[in-house]
Amino acid sequence: MNKITLTTFTDPMMGLSYECEPIFRKLETHFAGQIEFKYSMGLLVRNVYELCDCNELAQSPALGLHHYNARLAKIYESEESISGMPINMDGFCLFSTEETSSLPLNLAYKAAQLTAPELADRFLYNLRYATIVDTRPTTKLEEILKVVRQTGINEKQFLQHYQDSSAETALDSDLTRMHALGIHTLPAYLLQYDGKQMVIKQLIGYDTFVAAIRQISDGCIYPQPVMQSLQSVSQLQEQHPLISPIEVREALDFHSIDDVRQFIQPLIDSREITIRDVKRGWFIEKVKN
Repeated sequence: MNKITLTTFTDPMMGLSYECEPIFRKLETHFAGQIEFKYSMGLLVRNVYELCDCNELAQSPALGLHHYNARLAKIYESEESISGMPINMDGFCLFSTEETSSLPLNLAYKAAQLTAPELADRFLYNLRYATIVDTRPTTKLEEILKVVRQTGINEKQFLQHYQDSSAETALDSDLTRMHALGIHTLPAYLLQYDGKQMVIKQLIGYDTFVAAIRQISDGCIYPQPVMQSLQSVSQLQEQHPLISPIEVREALDFHSIDDVRQFIQPLIDSREITIRDVKRGWFIEKVKN
């Protein structure tokens, strides 16, 4: 059976893509085995100074960046309403006079892909979490390497790809493809099926994805019912060792995150999973053996 290939054009710093994780969990479970997910980097911020206030920069680059970070934090906070995935902007300082682009984040994902393709998407999730929930300055290499180690990627091999030309070449290929498709804003999506393709140049929800998938596949690919079981939760955790209850709610059609919490209690009691409390919410974490 032909599968749908869904490529998301994004940037690891994007709050919009972070807030869409519940949609992707629902697509994963309701189209199990029917969709292949891919990510392509779009380098959202090439030069942060181009986004700063000119008058503030004239006074001091550090001042201009301080105020830009504050405005960016407000944008992140406003995006929490999309799905409710918790966003914490305490002490947010992604950009500085030393780190003036999201290039390090984009190169990091490409280096992860080259080093451990089976862990690259997990690395992307962890990198977003570090940026948006932990508010760590993930444009710094030392912070990126913390996420590399957390994800279980070989640090030496990662650094080789990150620092030689291989990650940069892979990123250039992503950017060339994005521009060839006429994509100029992020996130954007490319659906491919049986030689056909569809480009969606805006943020969309689950129902719109379902309609687009039906259209491009001529109705051959459609959602299937899911079963709420502890095994289903465990299977989700195998793929996503760190996951929000909002993602689990969407993936397995629970009514609320309170229902999720009650349902997973046996897994907490058996110490298969643990709860990680964060500001404005909580996450479910698989216990490492």
